[in-house]
Amino acid sequence: MKYGTLYPALLKLEQEGYISAAWGVSDNNRRAKFYALTRAGKKQLDKEARQWEKTTAAIARFFSPGEELQ
Repeated sequence: MKYGTLYPALLKLEQEGYISAAWGVSDNNRRAKFYALTRAGKKQLDKEARQWEKTTAAIARFFSPGEELQ
């Protein structure tokens, strides 16, 4: 993934309140920005994961003829 893709995505997630960011020092003593999920971010991640599970289950049923649709 390129920096031009990653950092705008992180900025958007931070602006939406899904992650928080703080400056600190990395393992090699360089200044670095660290990110963490917020409570809202964890809730959104759970929601997206459930939706992904539903989507993949529907696709799996499509490619498995003979199984009952639920």
